[in-house]
Order: sequence, then C-alpha cells, then structure tokens
Amino acid sequence: MQRGLSNFNGRTVLITGASAGVGAACARQFAALGAKLALVARGEEALTQIADELGQLTDVLPVQADVGELAACDQVLEQVAGKFGQVDVLINNAGLHHRGEVVARDAVQLANMVDVNLRTPIYLTTRVLPDMQKARCGAVVMVGSLAGRAPLQGAATYGGTKAGLRSFALALGDEVREQGIAVGVV
Repeated sequence: MQRGLSNFNGRTVLITGASAGVGAACARQFAALGAKLALVARGEEALTQIADELGQLTDVLPVQADVGELAACDQVLEQVAGKFGQVDVLINNAGLHHRGEVVARDAVQLANMVDVNLRTPIYLTTRVLPDMQKARCGAVVMVGSLAGRAPLQGAATYGGTKAGLRSFALALGDEVREQGIAVGVV
C-alpha cells in the first residue's frame, strides 16, 4: 500500500451518518476506490440498504448505533478494530439539527445536538488518532455547515456546534500535519 492519502485501496474508512445524504455519497465514493467500509447509522433499514449495495464492491461492516452516546462510539470502534484493525480515514458526518429558536428547545434536544455534532466527532477523532500517529498516515474529515461560518436564524445551537467543530478541526490539523495526518472540514 502506498504511503499518503493517494491510495484508498484496502484502507479502512469509518463513516458516521452513513445511510443517506453526504455519508452515503462518501461511502459510495470510497467503495469505488477499494476502501473497506465501516458504515454507522441509527436507522437499520437504510443502513442495511447501503451496506448491501456497497457490499457487492468491497468489504463492508454496517453498525447500527446512536453515536450521540459515547458508549455506543466505543462499541463501534471495537467492532471496527475486530473486523478491520485500525481506522485509516474517519468521516465525522453524523449530525442533528432541531430548527427553531433556542428557547423553544428543551434541554435534552440541546444536549443531543451538542453531543452528536461536536462531542462525538471530537471523541471519535481522539480515539482513532493514536493509530494514525503511529502509522504517520491518516485523514479525519469533519462535515461542517455554512451555519458554522455565518449566523442563521433558527440555527443558533446547530451553528454553534458546527463552528466549534470547524475550530477543532483547524487547530487539530495544525497539530498533526507534520505527522502525516490530514484534517479537514467540508
């Protein structure tokens, strides 16, 4: 396998929020490039569908989990390690958005948004980073939002979580760049 990020054949790519939208599109692209896929999503039916589709192209591990729970994240990582070994590419795509004014949200909704959009990507990143550092190769991608760069009415908490995610990614990228690890926000 080539060093660097130009060859994804045989690499392990972990994608959260993988059953639809950006996550499913990423999964399809990485499958076409020969990557082994660990696909994580809450919805079993959509997850099974994408896993079956891409399982015809590459090795796929579908994991139904709510990544808003750190214990679930640990279980995901254990399953991935058991099947594929280390994660080479982490796509932090799972996201949660409750539209509306902050005062209209209850504490559980606010906490869930912060957990899924900010805490979980940071946690997963810190868990996979040591293996990437040892290999001196890897990539972490945060799926952000325009709401994280400019205020949008009805999206204060969501925008705040995405702004925090962007800031984390940019700072982390500076920390690990010389170690052969790429970190970005899309």
